[in-house]
Amino acid sequence: MVGVLKRIAREPLTHFLLIGALLFGALQLVRAAERPTVRIDEQELNQLVTYWQLQSGRAPTRPELQAILKDRIDEELLAAEAKRLGLDKDDLIIRRRLAQKTAFASEDVGAIAEPDAATLRAYYERTKAQYATPAHIALRQLFFTGDRGAEAARAAAAQALDRATRGEAVAGDPFLLPLTYADASLDDLVRDYGPAYAKAVQAAPIGAWIGPVPSAYGMHLVRVESRQGADVASFDQVRGDVRDAWIAERRAANNAAFLQGLHRRYRVVVAGEAP
Repeated sequence: MVGVLKRIAREPLTHFLLIGALLFGALQLVRAAERPTVRIDEQELNQLVTYWQLQSGRAPTRPELQAILKDRIDEELLAAEAKRLGLDKDDLIIRRRLAQKTAFASEDVGAIAEPDAATLRAYYERTKAQYATPAHIALRQLFFTGDRGAEAARAAAAQALDRATRGEAVAGDPFLLPLTYADASLDDLVRDYGPAYAKAVQAAPIGAWIGPVPSAYGMHLVRVESRQGADVASFDQVRGDVRDAWIAERRAANNAAFLQGLHRRYRVVVAGEAP
């Protein structure tokens, strides 16, 4: 028996089979080492638990945690396989999402130092118009419809103005828009009646009827009851808003600089254009 085993061991076929087995085992080890790895680290696990708590208002039970973890692993496996199969290529939605994430990341490429008071005040002086409160006006009006004709509406409004100036009670035509405003801005008046109407109201004296004032609807008599001028909030009142706006501008500048760098780094070729 021992002699037979020795003869088998000396056979070239035996050597070939042994070498083949060793090579097969080594190949299996290499393949195992090269398998893609999906990792769920402690930070991501904590994020999954935190998100669950925000949605449900309580901590997950052990079975729920296992289900959360399984869903996350399945998602990673499907995403990894999609990349291996090239399913992420030429997909408009994926491309846009990646572009958005890169843009968000680029905003923080350059560290933004906390601005000091002098920087914020200078920025406020340069942009203070955006912290302005527009002028507000309280008024009454009488309306004379243009359906009767422009000249007829103007004549009716002029006659009513003469009577109102003498202290007589007058009435106009029915109107869909308000006949009194307690707190209208000039922008509101321009939007509803047009620039000529708003300009006349802005220049009108307080407490006196004026007109006829034209609009797209007809003619108006207007009496301004009060007028509050435009006001700009002070730096101290809007300092927090100024800081946020300044930082947003710096981030936008970082993003623009990052994109300029990408234009220099990549060569762009558009179909139909000369290279």
